[in-house]
Order: sequence, then C-alpha cells, then structure tokens
Amino acid sequence: MEERRKNQPETCHSQMDRLRNRSDFEELSDGSHRMDNFNTPPQPVFDSEEMRGSMQAILSQNIGAYVVIEFLIGTEQMIRKQGMLYFVGRSFVTLYDESVNNFIVCDIFSVKFVYFYMPGDRPRYNYNLLPPVSGEPGMGGGRMR
Repeated sequence: MEERRKNQPETCHSQMDRLRNRSDFEELSDGSHRMDNFNTPPQPVFDSEEMRGSMQAILSQNIGAYVVIEFLIGTEQMIRKQGMLYFVGRSFVTLYDESVNNFIVCDIFSVKFVYFYMPGDRPRYNYNLLPPVSGEPGMGGGRMR
C-alpha cells in the first residue's frame, strides 16, 4: 500500500501540505497565513446562496491545484499567469509560482478562463515571464541614448 502511494501523482492537497511544511510557513490563530513575508487573510467560505457556483467558489474548492488563468486586459488584450492556486478572496486570487518562489495577486473580475492541470502536469511555456521592454537594461531590442 505504501509503495503504491509513492507512485501516485501529487494531489492539490499534497501540494498545499508541502507548502505548510516549509519552515517559513505560518498559520495564525485567525486562519490567516504568512509565508516568505507574504500575508493572506483567512480564506473566505463561498457557501452563501449568491456565491454558490461563482468563479470564487469554484477556485476556492481547488486550492492547491496548478492553473493557468487568462485575464482580459482592457477590451482586446489577453494575458496569462500560472502557478499553484494559493488563495481566493472576494475580489482577487493569489497564485504561487514555486519555480521562482513568488506570489502573484490577480484581479478576479478580469478572469475569463482557468485551465486546471492534472497533478504533476505543467504547461510547456512559462506565462509568468514578462516580455522584454525596449530599452530595459539587459533586454536588448532598444537603443540606449
């Protein structure tokens, strides 16, 4: 039985457990969390009649899942962000990007699509990389005057 568990893919819960076991993770008595000097309030419960079936409710039921989220910026531009679903608030969602050990706080109202990945699967491209900006040091593409 133990051998079979070792070969099973990581689940949403085991990914969050891995974070909870870090020495810099702290769960406070009010239900809030602190990790790497990043603080989150207590996780809201989205079980009220008006919140059942909402984007917030769906996302909060999948804390720990690896996701890519598409956001509509303005009227025409879509951008993507990826990471482990770390926290869901009423007006924002927080992703944890383990590869660079940072948090991304995102506006929930511009979320259009959420891609959930099977445990252990990851996208082929890192959507968190910002494109180079002309003239930015070390980025090329622009002339420095």
